[in-house]
Amino acid sequence: MYEQFMAASRVVPLEGGINFRDLGGYPAADGRQVKWRKIFRCGHLANLTEQDLDVLEYLRVTEVHDFRRRQEQQLTPSRPLRANFNNDYEMHIGSMAKFWEYLTTERLNAHKSHELVVGSYRNCAEEVAPHYRRLFAALLANRDNASLFHCAAGKDRTGLAAALILSALGVPREVIIEDYLLTLQYYDTKPLLARIEAHLREAGVEQWEPEWLKPYCEVHQDNIEAFFAGVEAGYGSVDRYLETLIGLRPELRLQLQQAYLDV
Repeated sequence: MYEQFMAASRVVPLEGGINFRDLGGYPAADGRQVKWRKIFRCGHLANLTEQDLDVLEYLRVTEVHDFRRRQEQQLTPSRPLRANFNNDYEMHIGSMAKFWEYLTTERLNAHKSHELVVGSYRNCAEEVAPHYRRLFAALLANRDNASLFHCAAGKDRTGLAAALILSALGVPREVIIEDYLLTLQYYDTKPLLARIEAHLREAGVEQWEPEWLKPYCEVHQDNIEAFFAGVEAGYGSVDRYLETLIGLRPELRLQLQQAYLDV
């Protein structure tokens, strides 16, 4: 009944999926490619339909990793996938303190917002490492089935997770950046922008421009390049970062590639 969902495709055509994509099919180490229907990335799972739940069970998704903080989970609770939920990551990238400082002192503009987001990416390598270390261990443990990881929009916390997984599998940097930027094609930013504006109103903010908020709602190539630059500045290379902070020793990286790359 659901055989069509096994067909190789970047976007998984779920009725209620948010930015729901497959990491399969990318060229990787030693001329191989990432296996299809093994690792999925997406935004929140609150809109999934009953058929979507059946499809994900058919695709053997047995582990779900929710990077969102508890408050985010309460606002948009996940539908009950028939899988093991790991929802205590409580993860964020950077701090919103500077955003509020610039906003309340009338120094915020679109350029400054962009700089703040890029800076968060550049400086988060150490902060996010324990979360992604846990994710990589789980991917190795669940190699016989499929795994799904997500945040609210499936772009920032999820985007960095995907970038590191693809890096570990030997996918070229330019392809990883292209995958990150696919959010521009597959994610509708309007609901997120509306939520941020509602939050500003609730906080008593009287003046802002939508352009100031877009860097927080979209993705930009500067973001992902800043993350890689920060990793390389701090640890010499992404490979070294994966080994020392993510715990992906050479033998474990080989196991990961054996599990998630086609022979």
